[in-house]
Amino acid sequence: MKLMKYYLIRLKNGSQMKNKIFVGEFIGSALLVMAIVGSGIMAESLTNDTAVMLLANAVATGAALYFLIVSISDISGAHFNPFVTLAMYLSKRIKSQLLPVYFTAQILGCLTGVMLANFFFDYSLIELSSKSRSGINVFVSEIIATFGLIFIIFRTIKGGKVLVATSVATFITAGYWFTSSTSFANPAVAIARTFTNTFTGINYLNTPFFIIAELIGTILAIYILRKLKN
Repeated sequence: MKLMKYYLIRLKNGSQMKNKIFVGEFIGSALLVMAIVGSGIMAESLTNDTAVMLLANAVATGAALYFLIVSISDISGAHFNPFVTLAMYLSKRIKSQLLPVYFTAQILGCLTGVMLANFFFDYSLIELSSKSRSGINVFVSEIIATFGLIFIIFRTIKGGKVLVATSVATFITAGYWFTSSTSFANPAVAIARTFTNTFTGINYLNTPFFIIAELIGTILAIYILRKLKN
């Protein structure tokens, strides 16, 4: 009876932890995409200057990343990104049974975020983007963007959530400007942005290549980080 009670308690605690992770990742991912897509739509409605649009989009995204990481780190780790979660698993920071919880919450959260952002500005909830983001130069820049994101997270994680939040937010803000892909660095975000035919969208034909580039960047970052430990 004691053994059964012990396992029931463990099962309950495990379920509560998964629920907590799901809620944190869903809310964070949804708000992040709302900030990315919503700020892009707002900028597009206020100016025809592409540089001003990109600046507004970059600042809003960086600001959102900072406050979301700081506020949700203690709930779920504030990954908001399947490849950040994958890197955490490969680095033995989370267990394999949590991967479906993270991935599901992140993808559903990002899709919810893009639908709400579209709704805020009176667009259809779901619409395929016609914005082309193609070319080997864009592909390579997305590899570098994702490599940089994973590398920075792992090199600053010991400094606490504020340092991670500051580093990630400033890197992605800069990445909007120094990469031709504008640093998606997140497959869930890439999938979500396929469904907004606005400034921040991406054509569905380009989305798979972005995800492949992001996976390569993640694997490369993990490889380099392991080499640096040796």
